[in-house]
Amino acid sequence: MGDHKPSLTEQRLDLALKASNEGIWDWDVARGRIYYSNRLLGFLGYGRIGAPNIFAEPEEHVHPDDLRDFTRKLERVIHRGGRLFALETRFRTKEGDWKWFRVRGLPQRADDGTLLSLVGSLIDISKRKFAEEALMEERRRIDMVLDRVPINVYFKDRESRFVRANLATAERMTGGELKDLFGKTDADFFIEEDARISREEELHIMQTGVGLEESLVKKRWLDGRETWALVTKKVWRSLDGDVLGIFGLTHDVTELIEAEHDLERLVETLRVVNQEASEERSLMRLVIDHIPVFVYFKNRESEFVLVNKGMANLVGEESPEAVLGKHDRDYFNEELVRATVRDEQEIMRTGIPLERKLEKIRWKDDHITWSVSSKYPWYGPNGSLQGTFGVSSDVTELVATREKLERLTMDLGRQNRAMEEQLGLAREVQQAAFPEWIEPIRGADGKREVVFHHRYQPASQLAGDFYEVIRLDDQRAGVLVCDVMGHGIRSALIVSMLRGLIERQREHSGDRPGTFLTELNDGLSHLLERTNQIIFSSAVYAVIDLEVGELRVASAGHPDPILRRGGQVVAMGLGEEERGPALGMIPGFEFPEVVLPLEGISRAWFFTDGVFEVLDNVGEEFGLERMKEALARGDDAGEAIESLLKAGETHARDGGFGDDVCLLGFDFLFK
Repeated sequence: MGDHKPSLTEQRLDLALKASNEGIWDWDVARGRIYYSNRLLGFLGYGRIGAPNIFAEPEEHVHPDDLRDFTRKLERVIHRGGRLFALETRFRTKEGDWKWFRVRGLPQRADDGTLLSLVGSLIDISKRKFAEEALMEERRRIDMVLDRVPINVYFKDRESRFVRANLATAERMTGGELKDLFGKTDADFFIEEDARISREEELHIMQTGVGLEESLVKKRWLDGRETWALVTKKVWRSLDGDVLGIFGLTHDVTELIEAEHDLERLVETLRVVNQEASEERSLMRLVIDHIPVFVYFKNRESEFVLVNKGMANLVGEESPEAVLGKHDRDYFNEELVRATVRDEQEIMRTGIPLERKLEKIRWKDDHITWSVSSKYPWYGPNGSLQGTFGVSSDVTELVATREKLERLTMDLGRQNRAMEEQLGLAREVQQAAFPEWIEPIRGADGKREVVFHHRYQPASQLAGDFYEVIRLDDQRAGVLVCDVMGHGIRSALIVSMLRGLIERQREHSGDRPGTFLTELNDGLSHLLERTNQIIFSSAVYAVIDLEVGELRVASAGHPDPILRRGGQVVAMGLGEEERGPALGMIPGFEFPEVVLPLEGISRAWFFTDGVFEVLDNVGEEFGLERMKEALARGDDAGEAIESLLKAGETHARDGGFGDDVCLLGFDFLFK
């Protein structure tokens, strides 16, 4: 700050902002001096004497990761005529710490466009930034967990293309690289028939919402491999309930199935030669004890006559011999015992095996596990029925993961529905504030009339754009168009605040545009002064006075209205000194107003920036020139609005406006 002594204006501004959470700065570029408010000095840890110019020497005070963006935006305002300096960045405090700040600045220029000064605000947003970083860290930890789960977790879009997956999925499908998986479909990995079946299943899930539950699926790969997996698939929806695709869980059980097949072949061989010598029996015992599944033989009364070590460990016995002669009722609850005996009796009666059945196992102590089991009839050497034999594998962890995901899906669904209901109600309330028809105003002599036309098209559930027509008397009306920064609930709340302030001010200053915006700015600044966020709203307010034949206009950082005057469609062209900053930015600012004669003006349009900022496929903005060309068409201001909307939709890369659209037009009719 050097030896700069604050002027009287600077002292008043500092006093006006003592209760605010914002710090104010004023950089006199021409003289190379800068002024900071006490609040801003407190942010940076400096006293009134010796504080550096953090804007003139960014290399010394701006974080290296933010420096490029900071200098680029500052250069745009200083050298290329930019209207607003705005960004979030980190500054070094006097103690050497880095703090996050939201910075806003408005340039003040001479008549020839030379930059005289930058005036703006600065507020500490470190807490929010640290919270965002904590959220990112939480997401990273979730990704770390998913990448260490030995189950394939993946998401596919509506075209069945992989869009997200964990590392286990990448290792199974591509050998370990996620980038080689994204954008591909099953047709890139499996034979045509298997890929077609998978696609049909996923289309059915997306159309009906009915998922695939723990299905055992055989997959044939393009490289000739054959694998088996337990597959669960569910519909994937957005927060708004729109179907985005499917998500799935795949547990590769190829080794288990191959072991089951190997065991089946082995058991069949043993069934034929079980009368051979004891050394052959010892060999069989050695094999089944080391197969990584649970093996058991039961007699016709469903009593265990042979189990492997894995089965003995499962039921809590010290050795396979301790299980012999026992029954399922010794380990499991009665309901499961009845179902098991019924299955085994049916197998022995029909000779038909029960293959790959997913079973819920409830034990005598009421704890629950899950298994996939196959059971077969057991015949002796002479072909006589001996009982049954079976193989099982424990899939409890897989089922628990599936159930956890299902509960999470249900919870998210309930939250989404509740949020949708609340947003729908708020949208209805907000829409109800806009009239379907606005009554014209007429001159006392009956020869002059103003007819209003309007179009309101929000881009989301809750919007930040709105308009008001305030009828002052039979020959005068105030027209207001506002654009609150952002979208959603926060913007809608600011809209409600502004409308409350408007209702309170309409009787007091509705006929004086400059005073009206000044009081609206002070009211909004007072309401927001205890928050830690900066929220702005651009606005333009005009009074149409048929009695004296004038249009009085005041602007708060808003796009200039467009007029049809003398057969030409032109922007109103307010100068820098004829407009003020956005509402809520600088408390106490006194807004100027401009007076235009109605003579020669046949139409006028007030609007928000969503109308002209729409981009085409190459990123080119629709712009004010195209907007004026479209408004030149039509027999009245209403038809011109429809012409403008059609032109904007044709220009847009997706056929629609990405931001709120708010248009208020009026025809001046003179008989």
